Amino acid sequence: MAFCLGLLGGGVVTATVLVVVGSLVRAPLPPPVPWLLVGLMLIVVLGKESGLLRITLPENRRLVPETVFRLGRHLGPLQFGLEMGTGARTYLPSGLPYVAAVAVLCTASFPAALCAGLGFGLGRALMTTANLRYGESGAWDAAWTGHRRVLTLLLWCAFGVALLVLLLSDPSVRRP
Repeated sequence: MAFCLGLLGGGVVTATVLVVVGSLVRAPLPPPVPWLLVGLMLIVVLGKESGLLRITLPENRRLVPETVFRLGRHLGPLQFGLEMGTGARTYLPSGLPYVAAVAVLCTASFPAALCAGLGFGLGRALMTTANLRYGESGAWDAAWTGHRRVLTLLLWCAFGVALLVLLLSDPSVRRP
């Protein structure tokens, strides 16, 4: 439970930093530019994940060290989850968090940023708790690999719909 709370907290911390910095970055930009940056990042990530672009996105490929558990039964998992929930100290298997980060940085209000941070933390928590349901070693990985294409397509579609809803609900975007 503490680990999952840490994941949610880490997502909220990251989203808060992004929305505060983003408020300064986007202030001088004309209204369509932030959404153009989000679209550009989406194209870059889509190109990377489809194999059309051979680039690496910045990430910390070191895992959170096990030494965080020295803090005890509750604070150790909480810190571990907090660090993993930020996404800054662990491996990111998809490029979608990068697009979400740029969207929060460039377009989000504070409540929308909090929702995005909670969504990131919740996604990580769901993966962790789903993994626990598979008892034998490697069963989760085999199930994920077997359904990876369908799950990836569904996640991309859900993410695209969410971005479209945000774009259409943004009052700064001019409509004819």
